[in-house]
Amino acid sequence: MRLLPRSLAGQTVLVLLIGLMVSHVASMLTFSHEGGSSLGALSSRSITGRIAEIVHVVEGSPPEWRSALLKAAAGPGLAVMAATEPQVRTAAQTSDEAAMRAHIEGLVGRRAAVRLMDPGDADRHHHPGLALPDLPGGQVLEADIQLVDRTWLRFEAAVPKRALLWSLEALLSMALMTTGVLVAAFWAVRQLTRPLATFAQAAERLGKDVGAPPLPIGGPTELRQAQEAFNRMQERLRRLIENRLQMVAAISHDLKTPITLLRLRAEFVEDDEERTKMLATLDEMEALVRSTLAFAREEAIHEPRRTVDVAALVRTVCDDLADAGADVQCDTPDKLALECRPLALKRAFQNIIENAVKFGHRARVTVAADDHVVIAVDDDGPGIPEDEMARVFMPFYRLEHSRCRDTGGVGLGLAVTQSIINAHGGHVLLENRMDGGLRVTVELPR
Repeated sequence: MRLLPRSLAGQTVLVLLIGLMVSHVASMLTFSHEGGSSLGALSSRSITGRIAEIVHVVEGSPPEWRSALLKAAAGPGLAVMAATEPQVRTAAQTSDEAAMRAHIEGLVGRRAAVRLMDPGDADRHHHPGLALPDLPGGQVLEADIQLVDRTWLRFEAAVPKRALLWSLEALLSMALMTTGVLVAAFWAVRQLTRPLATFAQAAERLGKDVGAPPLPIGGPTELRQAQEAFNRMQERLRRLIENRLQMVAAISHDLKTPITLLRLRAEFVEDDEERTKMLATLDEMEALVRSTLAFAREEAIHEPRRTVDVAALVRTVCDDLADAGADVQCDTPDKLALECRPLALKRAFQNIIENAVKFGHRARVTVAADDHVVIAVDDDGPGIPEDEMARVFMPFYRLEHSRCRDTGGVGLGLAVTQSIINAHGGHVLLENRMDGGLRVTVELPR
């Protein structure tokens, strides 16, 4: 099973090839049986007819001409000689021998003795000069026919047998057929399956950018229907996401007015402690609304992709944080080109490195590349519990120890980061290091 092709084109070509080979072999078997039988019968009748003609000519000619006539009648594959008695004394044993004897006796009106032998048989020593044509599996016909003067004529003739099925010609025919089928089928199947490759690429592109151009329509009817359904699905997803963003932006915008009114009313609260708590709560609400609006606005912006030096992009983020007093170390190659949305990707890196500084006290950033661009960020913090790994990517989700106003977080950083990395076809991995701290790894396809 491991040797079978995995692609649809390869499997289709294999099925076509097997089917045509089976059909070809069956046709060859049928032709070998029917055609061989027909050709054998036709050849046998031709030989027996020639023998009968020679017998009639010899009987109708003067005796002194007999020697010259017999010499002239002999030729490739046929020897004729006079005899005083028959040398074939056994009765016909096979159906072919019986049929040839009956045909000869019917043509000449005399008794005949017939025997079929292989050319190499030891008993065949009567006429060693007989020239046999190049016939696969040929036999030698020995026939003794009595003339009217009670003498005998002896004939030895080459009789072709049925051609072998697995002859060189048959194998060459199958090889040519196989080559022709492989070339034609591979070309045809590639033309048919090419739209499927385009379809797969469009599905991959949709996972990165829901606003990507629609899939071009082409190919067989079934594939065109699938392409049209895919385009309709993409349009519905795009409208759904746009409606969601618009709703989030509208709600966040509308919340700004009541928050402002509540802040004004809180100023008239006489209890200082209660007023401070109310204003703090309103500050958190306002920060949440502001972050949500920023998130909605950025998601709605379709930044064009272009090739940038991603190593320089990471170094810029690290240098900005280091200038602000953060403990950041950066190890990157001199240059690493990557096609991306640079502003979005910079925000994703900034979120990850800032989290490492805030919650892990320091950030050590490394950038490497092979088939993928790999950005790893290590910190010295307490890490994240295993059961919280997947939840931290949920919007507005925060770990317990980060629920304080000092960090300024509302739980959107990692959600935005994951959205940006996924849009680039990559993924984000969180893991607790053995020697303590958290490692965040970002892999981006090149």
